[in-house]
Amino acid sequence: MKLAIPHTIVTYHEFGNVSNFEKQLQLLSRQKKVLLTTDDGDLSFYTTAYPLILKYKIQTILFIIPSLIGTNDPFWWNEVYYYLGKTAGSQKIKTLKSIPNSERVAYLESLRTSGDKPLLRQTQLTVAQLQEMQNNGIIIANHSFTHPMFDQCSEDEIREELRRTKVFFEQNQLDGYSLFAYPNGNYNELTEKVLQEEGITQAFLFDHKINKGKINPLRISRLSVNHDTPIWKFKLILSGWHSKIVPLTKTLHHLLRK
Repeated sequence: MKLAIPHTIVTYHEFGNVSNFEKQLQLLSRQKKVLLTTDDGDLSFYTTAYPLILKYKIQTILFIIPSLIGTNDPFWWNEVYYYLGKTAGSQKIKTLKSIPNSERVAYLESLRTSGDKPLLRQTQLTVAQLQEMQNNGIIIANHSFTHPMFDQCSEDEIREELRRTKVFFEQNQLDGYSLFAYPNGNYNELTEKVLQEEGITQAFLFDHKINKGKINPLRISRLSVNHDTPIWKFKLILSGWHSKIVPLTKTLHHLLRK
């Protein structure tokens, strides 16, 4: 599978504010070319976003984590919040995204077994729901098998993530294996080399930018939005100015603090 890529691609993760999200979709539906993407495959995509996306007929990709489909296993970052709390959890997640994948996996296993809390549970999407959405035009695509940071993985780990994902897609008649979203947007030269060798045709970043000029198929930019992003800010993000203004304000804030 290979898509015609528009310059404007928005990325969501979960959904809750139905009223605000529908206003966002109304704006998107008036854009000439736009692509809506959602990473991780949170259940709220099916329960909240999917019916509205059908209503407004917006081209959409849902990037899923196959190891979680049909289970009650949580996203790994939700486990960190659950065991450590919001503040300490946020700091730990940043650390876990920057260490070798084997160390991240070992830490998570120790976190689950060392405390008194029961295991966290989270209802995940099912294969039947994925197939229903695919039959209604939603592209079900590849977000890796377990959501590691690919720039922290060995070559063998990357190949295993893609091999197991491909098997899952083939076994369940899902079409979008060759469309890939980097977990957390993390990538490096090794990742791109392996992706090409393993049949990935297009890969999506998480860099909060609009695509310009000739698009590298393995570095497709996306804008980050949320279901509750205010409409005035949503318009600013779609214009492309938000990604220019934010770095300037951060620099100014840093200088004023000196």
